[in-house]
Amino acid sequence: MGTPREIVPPEAIAERVKALGRKIAEDYAGKDLVLVGILKGATFFLADLLRAIPMSVRYELVNVTKSGGGHYEVIELAFATRIHITGAHTLILKDICHSGVTENYLLTHLAQQQPASLEVVAMVNKPELRRVALEPKYVLLDHVPDGRLVGYGMEHEGKWGNLPGIYLLGES
Repeated sequence: MGTPREIVPPEAIAERVKALGRKIAEDYAGKDLVLVGILKGATFFLADLLRAIPMSVRYELVNVTKSGGGHYEVIELAFATRIHITGAHTLILKDICHSGVTENYLLTHLAQQQPASLEVVAMVNKPELRRVALEPKYVLLDHVPDGRLVGYGMEHEGKWGNLPGIYLLGES
C-alpha cells in the first residue's frame, strides 16, 4: 500500500461530530445513555463524540475479532470494561459499517442485557457492502470513496491510525 490521501479533513470531522453530539443529546435528553465503542477503530470517534454530547453519558469498550471467511465467520467478543446496559439506551459505535455481521452479532449479544434501546452509530457507512439487514441509526460519513480507509483511529497493518483526518490508502 502506498501513501495516504486525505479525503475528510479533521475540521470536517470535528464539525460533524459536534452536530451528531447535539442530535444524540436531543434524542436522549433525560435518559440513561451508554456508548459502546468497538476497539480499536472507533476509539477516536468515541472520545470525540463523548465530549460533544452535553449531558451525562457512560461509555464501555469491546474488542471484536473475526476469523474464518467465505461462508462462515467466527466472531469473538472481549470486553475491555464490564458492560452494564440493562434499562439504558445504548449506542454501539463502529468505525466502518460494511457487512453488518459484526454489528449484528454484538446487537444480539448485548440485547440479552435488556437495554431500553440498542442502536448502531457508524463513523463511515458502506451500505452497498451489507450482508445482513442493518441500518445504523446515526451516520457520521455516508459517501466516501471505495478503498482502504485509514486515520482517525482506523489502522491498516498497525499503521496510519494516528492521522487526524480520514485518508484513502493508495496502491504502491
